[in-house]
Amino acid sequence: AFRVNPGGGACGAAVALLSPWREVLDAASWRGLLARGVLPKLAEGMAAFRVNPADQKLGPVRRVLAWAGLLGLEQLAALLLRTFFPRWLAALAEWLGQAPDRLMS
Repeated sequence: AFRVNPGGGACGAAVALLSPWREVLDAASWRGLLARGVLPKLAEGMAAFRVNPADQKLGPVRRVLAWAGLLGLEQLAALLLRTFFPRWLAALAEWLGQAPDRLMS
């Protein structure tokens, strides 16, 4: 079987490969395809994401955002709410809780 890894290094190729199917499938089938085949892989990729202002690696976030045009707003928001924002808020809270002089260094 042919498999596409939507969260892998060839993310642009996966987006290009699946894009034409958006016009072929009805909306419910398209959302189902993304929910079963794409979103779990993107969530897996985001599991490796760490918020580190000193040395931020944005690869996993960029891979998710590469799919923004194909994911529905609800699917994209749900993924980011589950995988990105909790980590970002925790890092922000930790960062803001530090002494002001440490923030500037």
